[in-house]
Amino acid sequence: MKKKFYKVVAAALIGVSSLFVLMGSYVFIHKPEIPEELRGSEQEG
Repeated sequence: MKKKFYKVVAAALIGVSSLFVLMGSYVFIHKPEIPEELRGSEQEG
């Protein structure tokens, strides 16, 4: 029972960490720009 629990926890950790790595790689490679409308409304509020 404990082994199964540890496998599930490990799978969840791997999933979350891979999500962060993929997101970081995407941001680093593509460098998405924030549109001017969104930038302006953020400062006004």
